[in-house]
Amino acid sequence: MVNSKLLSVMVVVVVIISLFSVGLVYLSARSLFSAISGYATSTGEANLTVESAVIINFTTNTISWGSGRVNSGYSSAGLNTYETGNVTNGNWTLSAASRGGLRIQNIGNVNVTLNLSGTKTAATMIGGTGPSYKWNISNFETHSCRNSTGGAAASNGLPLDNFYDVNTTTTEFCRFFQFNDSQDTIRIDFNLTIPSDSLTGVLTDTITVTAFSSPY
Repeated sequence: MVNSKLLSVMVVVVVIISLFSVGLVYLSARSLFSAISGYATSTGEANLTVESAVIINFTTNTISWGSGRVNSGYSSAGLNTYETGNVTNGNWTLSAASRGGLRIQNIGNVNVTLNLSGTKTAATMIGGTGPSYKWNISNFETHSCRNSTGGAAASNGLPLDNFYDVNTTTTEFCRFFQFNDSQDTIRIDFNLTIPSDSLTGVLTDTITVTAFSSPY
């Protein structure tokens, strides 16, 4: 009986020692394999820099009503750049390419702020009694200009679709002009009142648009 118990204990001890030995052999073999194979880990890096580009483009850059005059019996005529109804009380004809106003596209890769300026006022551009020379900005593609009425947070600027007098002072018109492909085009429309005693000859003005990277 004593011998049987002693044998059982020895068997258990042998099994434990055997398992411990197997573990040591495994760890030693793994260490040896690593040393022999030169096994190691390291990391690499890939990087690049994308430059920001502020680029805008006039896709429609000329407005022309051609030659005309105020109809007899009227004190003035009205001209605008809308697709229809763009001449009243006069015989000017807005060119097909001019219908829809000037078009500006943000073809860069950053949002920009737009400033506008003209070189003439209504008095110096048209002259006569009670002339009017106004412009506005609206979205040709939805939410391109994210002003206060353009569907955005974080943007003030002038409300869209309102007419303002053209002047020679640089004016911020669009604080947040997007560059997304489907939201990167706006239009500038004009509304003129030509009195019957206006200046004659070719009446023209140059519109300058300045863009810089938007902080929004």
